[in-house]
Amino acid sequence: MSQPVHSPRRAAGPDQGETHDIADLHDSVIRGNVDSRPGFESLSLWFVAAAAGVLVCGGTYLAAYSGRFEADEFSELPHGRPGPVVAAAEDPLAAVKREGMIAYNGVCALCHNEDGAGKSGVAPTLAGSDWVNEADPGRLVRIVLHGLQGPIKINATTEFNVAGAAMPAQYDAIGGTDAKLAAVLTYIRSAWGNTAKAVTADEVKAARMAAGTRADMWSPEELKAVALSGGASGAPAALTPAQLRDKLKALPPEELQSLLKDLSK
Repeated sequence: MSQPVHSPRRAAGPDQGETHDIADLHDSVIRGNVDSRPGFESLSLWFVAAAAGVLVCGGTYLAAYSGRFEADEFSELPHGRPGPVVAAAEDPLAAVKREGMIAYNGVCALCHNEDGAGKSGVAPTLAGSDWVNEADPGRLVRIVLHGLQGPIKINATTEFNVAGAAMPAQYDAIGGTDAKLAAVLTYIRSAWGNTAKAVTADEVKAARMAAGTRADMWSPEELKAVALSGGASGAPAALTPAQLRDKLKALPPEELQSLLKDLSK
């Protein structure tokens, strides 16, 4: 008699012939990766902990050294506490230069331009000019007082011919006072890279009195013959009233009396 053949246990239901319990398969999937596609794997807990530590440290640093996230502050001190700041020294001549700039832009810039570069065939440059930066401003004062005509060399190399476009006197146009002219020249001698010293109203007055009643325009040759101290080249410089008074006070009494007797004759 033949023995019966044992076939695998078949579960009741539609999954007849299955050899594994479906519940066991579900448990296996739950214990593993839900989605095993590249880029969708579960993150390591160590990586998550390390990332959290970096974020905490970064946030703490920014809170302490961010300078309050203000664009105009750079400080390595905690909480952006500002360090000692040295105040910039104020220019004592700032007001004078501003007054001179206003007068220059209103009168002189028409020919010399606001940047002092001059205009071809109209007016020479003032930026970097040896006439502007001369130690003694006497010649520059005379140019503005009475005007300039004839060809002139700038920095001994560049010749500018103003014979057909002579510069007239500008003393009255810029204000008609020694202080106003001094302010304009102070501005010119400190702008566009010029570094000459400021001009005082007393220097303008001295040059004006030394010129006397002159009304004619100067030529470059005449200006070069004028000594920096105010007189003609090779001749004694003209004294201002204050200088003359000081010299008379310095004379011995006998010489002073003798001089007064001679003047009274």
